[in-house]
Amino acid sequence: PLPRPPAHEFENSSALRTISNNSHLFRVSTCINIDEFESLLSHHPNPAFVRSVCVGLREGFWPFADTHFGVWPLTHDNSFRPLNSSAEKDFIKAQIDKEVELGRYSQPFGPDLYPGMYSMPIHAVPKPGTNKFRLVTDHSAGQFSLNSMISRDDIAGVTLDNIEHLGSGLR
Repeated sequence: PLPRPPAHEFENSSALRTISNNSHLFRVSTCINIDEFESLLSHHPNPAFVRSVCVGLREGFWPFADTHFGVWPLTHDNSFRPLNSSAEKDFIKAQIDKEVELGRYSQPFGPDLYPGMYSMPIHAVPKPGTNKFRLVTDHSAGQFSLNSMISRDDIAGVTLDNIEHLGSGLR
């Protein structure tokens, strides 16, 4: 089965309170009909894995992270990264608006992060051979990056980048 958060992650009462008091910011959504998906896999040889995938689709997946509660800052804003041009600024503004509209980014909630939140920098990368950009979130930037919360040993051999990888794992 896929992992659930370890018990020590539930000791961070400030972060848990942020999630509880602002559940609208932490919506879990998928285009997968989870009930139908679960029904189609009702006779799968590894029911514990199927259950863990369905729980993840409903509640969100645990990214194998150790948030270093009590050691790292409770809140960390590393989002500042100057943009190179007005075209990049316009692209990022439009892309953020699109992501909010699609429900993949939360609605704005003010200038300050809530307890337990970390923010990583975003930037625009030119698409080769065009005048268009793609949006990139740098999860490896800085001393307290989101990626540095994940041990390489914990994810060795795991590839869950897209629905095809998930399908392969269910076979």
